Amino acid sequence: MLVAITGNIGSGKSAMSKLLGVMGYAVYDCDENAKRLMTADPELRAALVGVFGEETFKADGSLNKSHLSACIFGNAEMLETMNALIHPAVARDIERKRAADGNGTRDLFFFESAILFESRFDEKIHPDAVISVTAPLELRISRTMSRDNATRDAVLKRINSQMSQDEKNQRADYVIYNDNCHSLIAQTESVVNDILSKQDR
Repeated sequence: MLVAITGNIGSGKSAMSKLLGVMGYAVYDCDENAKRLMTADPELRAALVGVFGEETFKADGSLNKSHLSACIFGNAEMLETMNALIHPAVARDIERKRAADGNGTRDLFFFESAILFESRFDEKIHPDAVISVTAPLELRISRTMSRDNATRDAVLKRINSQMSQDEKNQRADYVIYNDNCHSLIAQTESVVNDILSKQDR
């Protein structure tokens, strides 16, 4: 089964992913792998050059981040175009990793995507289950400020650019409360066991 993990910035998705790793599961990080694929996937490289020009890559083959940022900054249409190129490459890579995993631990394969719903990536890859990781707003703000050395206003701007946490929770099959009050371990084990029980039916 393919299981998606989502949640807004500062919610604690990475903490849950690490916990799943301890439990023996691998979690595919869509954001990190998208950055890798932009240079490593020949099909994606060609598509990016076709849209953003030869300047998309430097002479040494590395991604020209400043050029790409200039192309998409403040331009929602170009950002959507870029995502439309990247997401199929990520979906292909997930399927490759899933096949190489030999169906993984009891056929569960997890992937983490912060913008699963915003980008409509869920409609492209069709996960069997979605887990939303959530935490109170102030806790998410403080976590992100500390992690990124960012100002409160900068963090709020990023939070407000995302789908509301309530909507993500409503659209998910499971909600994990990573709020320092509920046990992350107990919740994660409960969700995994429930997914496995449905798989075995």
